[in-house]
Amino acid sequence: MRWLVLAGSVLFAYLALLPGGLVVSLIDPACAGPDCESPLAEDLLLGALYVVCFAAVVACSGVMVLYFFRTTVENEQRIRRALMFALAAVGITLLAQFALVFPFAALFTVAVGAAVYGALRRFNAPEPKPDASSNGHGKLNGHPG
Repeated sequence: MRWLVLAGSVLFAYLALLPGGLVVSLIDPACAGPDCESPLAEDLLLGALYVVCFAAVVACSGVMVLYFFRTTVENEQRIRRALMFALAAVGITLLAQFALVFPFAALFTVAVGAAVYGALRRFNAPEPKPDASSNGHGKLNGHPG
């Protein structure tokens, strides 16, 4: 398992090139002219999101290397947290890019997603625990127990 995690670490290090390259492209764009200009606020927002994505993916790679050299349950939990952080960072970045191009479609997508999530949470809610005084027999239907 350790070797598989090390291979994953190399993969995540390679994937870190994507947001890293986007950060560099915002600092030194290859495009020039009026067609390539974008508002400063948009550049700052996307730049910050790209930096967060880069940090999250590099953190995933780092904790996987740490797990390779020191296999503990604590380091497994660090991998899980780093992967969740990277997933959240990439998801927020993709939503922001979508919202910058199609704002109403992004709002609709978020609203539908929230409605589906709420419905799934409601219909899949855990059942309440049985009353301990019934001794596992459900309701006593008024009979003395």
